[in-house]
Order: sequence, then structure tokens, then C-alpha cells
Amino acid sequence: MFSRILVAVDGSSDSDRAVLAAAKIANAHGSALTLCHVSYIPNHYRDDLVEGLRESVREDGRRILEHAGRVAEKSGVPATPRLVTSGHPIEQILELAREIDATLIVAGARGKTEDRRTKLGSVSTGLAARATCSLLLVRREREDREGGTAGP
Repeated sequence: MFSRILVAVDGSSDSDRAVLAAAKIANAHGSALTLCHVSYIPNHYRDDLVEGLRESVREDGRRILEHAGRVAEKSGVPATPRLVTSGHPIEQILELAREIDATLIVAGARGKTEDRRTKLGSVSTGLAARATCSLLLVRREREDREGGTAGP
């Protein structure tokens, strides 16, 4: 059913939860797992950035993918990392999903820039509106969303 799973990661605990959920599904279905991080710098900042800062952003992306890869490995699932260094996260996640013919996209529902109507973040909302394959948004446990300490 879910032969190729794409997990969007951003280094947050919410994306760790998404990797764990995707790993469970991958184990159950024998799925291939791809981890994607988009190192996004808005266009209006790109021209002002020196190459050293751009490389720093790319290095952060590599560290995020390495961490997510370790999370997947601990669950017994090897994962292929993909670092995208240009473009908007929603566009690039959807483009990569098409490229690998993903049957499922998994992402954490971080809600950092919360849409008050949906209680999802802008990337989650964009993926939900435009994904052409199945989408799983992994939310925090209720206690954790309300300031408690519940785990993944």
C-alpha cells in the first residue's frame, strides 16, 4: 500500500515524531523511506547572504538529515537522505514526492506559524491542500500540545 514514503524533516521534535511514525509504517509494509529537508532561504534574503552563511545553512540541513536518519535506523529502517537547497519547502517536498513516486508523505504538524482555522502550520496546510498522494500529519500528544511532557 505505501511502498515509497517521503518524510519531511526540519530538526524539530515534531519531525522526529514523523520519522518514528513513518518508520513504523515502513516496517509494516516493507516500504522504502526517504528523508527530505529543504534549507529554505526566502528570495529577498538570498542576494544579501555571503557564501559562508549559505554553506552554514546547508550544513545545518545535513545535520538535520543525519539526525533523522539515526532516528529511522533505531527503528530498524534504513533511509535515503535528500537535501534540497533552494525553493520553498511546500513546492520542493511535493516535487520530490513526484520524483520518487511517493505513495505517502509524512510530516510533523508543527504549527509554528499556526493557521487559526486549521491549527496546522503553513507547510502542513500547503501539503494537505496540494499533495497528490496520501499524507500523514503527525501531531503532538494532547498533553504535549498543552504544555505537558507526553512523548511521541
